[in-house]
Amino acid sequence: LARNDDYWGGKPAWSKVTFRVIENPAARVAALSTGEVDVADAIPARDVASLKERGARVASVGAARVNFVQFDVARDTLPGVTDKSGEPIANPFKNPLVRRALTLATDRGILVDKILAGYGTAAAQVFPNGLPGTSANLLPEAPNYDEAKMLLAKAGFPDGFNLVLAGPAGRYPGDAESLQAVAQSWARIGVNAQPAAAPFSVFNTKRAAGDYGVWYGGTSGEAVDIILHSLLASPDPERGTGALNFGKYRNEAFDAMLARAESIAVGPERNAALAQATELVMADQPIIPLYHFHHIVGYGSRIGSYLLHPRGWTTAMQTLPAME
Repeated sequence: LARNDDYWGGKPAWSKVTFRVIENPAARVAALSTGEVDVADAIPARDVASLKERGARVASVGAARVNFVQFDVARDTLPGVTDKSGEPIANPFKNPLVRRALTLATDRGILVDKILAGYGTAAAQVFPNGLPGTSANLLPEAPNYDEAKMLLAKAGFPDGFNLVLAGPAGRYPGDAESLQAVAQSWARIGVNAQPAAAPFSVFNTKRAAGDYGVWYGGTSGEAVDIILHSLLASPDPERGTGALNFGKYRNEAFDAMLARAESIAVGPERNAALAQATELVMADQPIIPLYHFHHIVGYGSRIGSYLLHPRGWTTAMQTLPAME
């Protein structure tokens, strides 16, 4: 890109900007370390310390997004979901007790502290607590394996069951590692999950084709209602809802509460209505919110400061040169 010196908002700091797509995280880190690039986004948390040791600076910001486990609650049987002997079983995720049990058996602390190295926040809803439209009543729970086992037994699965836990590899920070960690947590209540990570294009195609019964995913948006509208509202092409509701979850009471909230002008009343709708739907556990990861960007000596956008956009206009 070449600078437009006549830009109405003032002349940009850089005469030329080159964007490079470097898909491999290790290659991005190496390019920043050698000075091949001035700014590198999507830095893995595990590389932050070594980058700082090599003179790079790091900035981070909490992301307006959520990563989660999503269940197929519509079909009668699911691929990869069997009893302990490998025989197909009725879809266990239709039972809210099973979804609740798996939620209680998920250790979000390990995900945030170990996999994200602290560059994230445990999640209990679609946006980090405190943002407009979120509920102060929804807080991440510590795992309770004993209660989870009791709920599984009550749902008719005292010995647990087997499943394939799908997800993308390289799409989100710590995605493949998160699959492994969730599987290890669920094993403690007798649910044997086989992680199945694949490149995002492969994962996305298979998910759309119905090849998965339960999977790890993520999404972001400008506001809470946008996420609720697309991820948790009942799929309805006419209303445009449920575009990301791949599990085909339906809750008419939630749909009505969300529609009411969206009819209110932006402000405290709308935020309160969205929070109430969120509380209702999260009590049913159509997804397990895992974490809100932080966007991490590294920059070299030519950069004085970098202002991150909560959506993770890489914006050269927000990159200021170091003063000589």
